[in-house]
Amino acid sequence: MTTPARIAFVDDETHILRGIRRAMADQEETWEMAFFSSGEEALAEIRRQPFDVVVSDMRMPGMDGATLLGHVRDLNPATIRVILSGYADSDAVLRTVGPAHIYLAKPCDAETLLRALARQISLRSLLDTPALHGTLAGLTNLPSLPEIYGRLQAELISPDCSAKSIADIIAQDMAMTAEVLKVTNSAYFSSAGSVSTPFQAVRLLGIEVIQALVLHAGLFRQFAGKPELAPLLEALTEHCLALSVVAERIAASEGGDVATVKSAQIAAMLANIGSVVLLDAHPTAYQAMLADLRPGQTLQQAETARFGAGHAAIGGYLLGLWGFSDPVVEALVYHCAPSACPGRDNLALTALHAAHVLGPPSPLLPPAAGSTAIST
Repeated sequence: MTTPARIAFVDDETHILRGIRRAMADQEETWEMAFFSSGEEALAEIRRQPFDVVVSDMRMPGMDGATLLGHVRDLNPATIRVILSGYADSDAVLRTVGPAHIYLAKPCDAETLLRALARQISLRSLLDTPALHGTLAGLTNLPSLPEIYGRLQAELISPDCSAKSIADIIAQDMAMTAEVLKVTNSAYFSSAGSVSTPFQAVRLLGIEVIQALVLHAGLFRQFAGKPELAPLLEALTEHCLALSVVAERIAASEGGDVATVKSAQIAAMLANIGSVVLLDAHPTAYQAMLADLRPGQTLQQAETARFGAGHAAIGGYLLGLWGFSDPVVEALVYHCAPSACPGRDNLALTALHAAHVLGPPSPLLPPAAGSTAIST
């Protein structure tokens, strides 16, 4: 029997809590829910027994939502952390970049909240390794290439910086691309359509917000691992840049509309995010895994055998957690085995899989394995 997910809702406005309780009544048989009118009250229970998900209002007297979720992250990194805030609270973005996984705008209708929670809980089933849950949900940001990170910092304080110059630098690093799109597609910065390129993201946020997020809120961080691992990270980034070009062309040649082509491009750009996470979190074990690769063994197979999940599931889990679109998440999860995908109409997935077949092999694989048809 599956253990029901434990979800905590925190809001100082009692009528909102009552509304959430009514809206979630149909989930009482599948979810174990608790409702708290203050951050302090919720934290006392969280210290006694952690929750799988904590949903908190941002503005509350005493302990606000950002502070509460910061404590939750420290106590139990595996908890999925959701913040609810009004659009006017743009300063809240800076304070919740680290503690929150998901940003929802208030007022938030019951259907939107229910759909967001159900999606996150279902995503957890992708990873059945508790240690990976903690590693992934505990991430505050991903490591960026030192050289690109330095260039971005210098550009952000340059009097001649522009949206294009900043976006051009971000687009060269998959971690930066993932982080800036995560924030831009949140409910805080809702727009007419999904933001799918760094240039769109920078133009929407504005240079001043990007400067604050990067220089003060720590949206990005420089890779600080062993120096000998930096070339691997650089190779992974170059590989994804090459894949993104191939995937974009394939999606366009197959008649995809603009949104679909961009989904294919961004899915390819972020296809190696899962490997970056494993390399960052377990550098010694990951290098040992690479050294032990058997002829014909794919990277996905080796990662799954060693860590309990491969880069496809890890990347899909993270992008789903961060609110990326379903086609992009599905493309990452199934690009190594597209026949396992429940649906058959995701052109972004088809383009990404084809890019892996026709494009350059993974730089992490030895030449003999890398020359096989599917190197992932």
